[in-house]
Amino acid sequence: MSEAVAVWPECGASIVRGVAHYSDLDLLRAFQQQPEVARYFICLFCRYCSWVDGVIAEQVSPEQWAACREQVWLRLYPRLQRLDANSLLSGDPEAEVAPEPTLKLWLADQTRELAHSFVGIALEEAPEPAQPYLSPALACYLTTGLETLPGDMRFILLLRDRFGWSPARIAAQLKADGYFLAPEEVDAIVVSARQILFQYLPADVRALYLAAKP
Repeated sequence: MSEAVAVWPECGASIVRGVAHYSDLDLLRAFQQQPEVARYFICLFCRYCSWVDGVIAEQVSPEQWAACREQVWLRLYPRLQRLDANSLLSGDPEAEVAPEPTLKLWLADQTRELAHSFVGIALEEAPEPAQPYLSPALACYLTTGLETLPGDMRFILLLRDRFGWSPARIAAQLKADGYFLAPEEVDAIVVSARQILFQYLPADVRALYLAAKP
């Protein structure tokens, strides 16, 4: 996990290191059974993010790599939620020595499949976000939280916080689309959206990324 700490500081946080001794299987089951506790998924992310990065790099161009990394983890997150942990066990289940879980192999297969699906898709042509180095683990929780917001509120918040648009620019874009809001009203919507999203996020996420104590 030391390589991950150099890139993603959350991997060195005490609440993540506190569960680092868990096996892959224990982390997966805890993540599935307690989705409101983020440290289990984040620990899995920290354990395997460098490995997943390497698999992605084998599949896509250097120009696509950064955008593809976030998209891969956004899709791995729900797949891990649904994954049957018992399917990771290899060998004879009746053997005296318990079989080892093979999450690394599962991640490799899933990552290759997902990365391959992005080949030829111009991910690099998407608007340059204001936060290009957003942690993929944080992106998973933000995306899940954003889905709880009304569509118009989600759209405005993404333009403001993800792509760095000013309230005036957002208001102008909305006007071009037939929606009339003053920049001050856009600001008020952004504040409300942030408050709703903040309350939805797990306490672990708020503590790790938003400097809020759980």
